Amino acid sequence: MTRLYKPVKRTGCGLIRERGQPREIVVILRPPNVIGFRAKGCRQEYQLTTEVCYRLAVQAHVLLKARECRERRKHK
Repeated sequence: MTRLYKPVKRTGCGLIRERGQPREIVVILRPPNVIGFRAKGCRQEYQLTTEVCYRLAVQAHVLLKARECRERRKHK
């Protein structure tokens, strides 16, 4: 695995609505453990640590699995 020593920017495929128009999402990886998000063409950046991103991803996964189980029980 490659270590992160300098910031890396990538444009994602997802679109969000910002300032009245759809824009691509730019993801910036900053050393040592920060992930930044911004809309393409906008300056405002929102930053999270990798630990927080991981926790949010786990919580979203748990909620999705719980919803699927509820729906399966409901349809039986």
